[in-house]
This record gives sequence, structure tokens and C-alpha cells, in this order.
Amino acid sequence: MSKRKCVVCESSEAADFCLLEGHKYVMCTKCGLVYLDDVSHTQEMYVAYSGGWLKSWRRRITGPFRNFYKSKNYSSSKERSSHIFKYVDEYIQKSDVKQYLDIGCNKGFLLAEGIDRGWNVYRVELIEEVTYPFQNAFKKFKNNILTGKFEDAYPKIKDKQFELITAIDVIEHFEDPVTDIRNIFSLLKPGGIFIIQTPDTACSKMANDKCGWLALKPDEHLHLFKSDNLKILAEKTGFSEYTAFDAFEEADGNFCALMRK
Repeated sequence: MSKRKCVVCESSEAADFCLLEGHKYVMCTKCGLVYLDDVSHTQEMYVAYSGGWLKSWRRRITGPFRNFYKSKNYSSSKERSSHIFKYVDEYIQKSDVKQYLDIGCNKGFLLAEGIDRGWNVYRVELIEEVTYPFQNAFKKFKNNILTGKFEDAYPKIKDKQFELITAIDVIEHFEDPVTDIRNIFSLLKPGGIFIIQTPDTACSKMANDKCGWLALKPDEHLHLFKSDNLKILAEKTGFSEYTAFDAFEEADGNFCALMRK
């Protein structure tokens, strides 16, 4: 029996899955969710995201002078962003006003693509300094940047309504994915869509690598899904439509899903 109930099916029955860096992953025996049995190490998690004080300090000093268009992997990230928006175009009706929120936006490549396509964009990012090059390039949207966890940013934007919300490689980081995804649902306009990419516990890499699977990161990845249990969570949080599809990038074994309000 785990210390915590499964956030998807609320079962308390879970089998030990893997012990890494002193933290235990368990697998729900009912729905298959893989999750950390203890998520109390918040400060350790922040250091994992920021890279530590020295890296954070260096980015804060140099960030205001960095050119967004010369960012590392700019070309490949731009290509991926274009691919994602081509997918979005198939699901969202054209309108004069298009509001877009990217959660965990990192350097902001998806937002830049949205701006190029005429969207009004907002972003939530835990590590403020990674957003500086984007702010340099898109000063008009500087005030649309929210820093911190999504749960802390939500009260500041809860009165807004978006046609599109994305969270690419993000929901595995949510400490309370049920509450966070319910709040995402509330931010969408009727018919709006939420697109995610996340590690897939049904992938061959997990089956083959077990505890060596690189998506197992105790200081970052708290809940790891597969399409079946994410669909249950989508229905639980109010979404009327759920479609799973291949990942935008394979990385360590990902899948994507689209949820429609």
C-alpha cells in the first residue's frame, strides 16, 4: 500500500516500482499510473529545474543581453513549434481574437510561433530567467509572462478564456494534476483545446529499461501516465473529447494527447 492514493483512480493499492535517489516510485495496480510515493521535496525539485544557483545567476546576468533568435537549438525548436501549430489548425476554428496560454513555456519557441500566426499569447514558467531572451524579442508580451508554478499563476489569470492551452513535457511535473488540469479546463473557452506531451509508461523504453528509463526523474517527474489512465483523468476533470497521438518528439518515450472542453 502506498502513502498516497492514486490521483487518477483514487486507489490506495500500489506495487513498488523503482527506488531512485532515495525516492520510491510505485505503480497503481488498478490503472497503472506510476507516481512518487512522497512529493514533499519541493526545494530539491526547484534546484533540479533551475540547475542550481550558479547556473541561475549566470542566466540572470547574461539573459537581458541574449538574442532570442540565436538561442541554442532555435532552428529545430522553431520547426517543432510550426509542426504543433499545424496540428492545432486542424482542431481550432479561425477567429479574429485567438488567446493562447503555454504552461512551462521554457524559452518561448511555441509562443513565438503563436505570435507569428496572430495569436495573443500568455506564458507560465517556473524559472524566470529563461524567459529573458523572449522578452527582449517580444516586448509587447512582456506583461503576459507569469513566473512560478501553474498553481500559483492560476489565480492571476482565472478570469481569462483561451482557445488553446499547451503543456509540452509539463504535466508529469504537476504536484496535484487533478486540481491543475481542472483549472486548465476552467480557463478554456467552450470548444477550446488542451494539448500535452508527456512520457509514456506504455512505451518500449520503460518496458526494456525499467529503473534505467530516463523519464524517471524523482526531483522532477512526479506522475507518469499512459494514454489509458490520462483519458480517465481527462474525463474526471470535465473534458468531453480525448485523442491520443504520436509524440512531437520521441525523446525518452513520449506520447501526445488533445483534450477538448
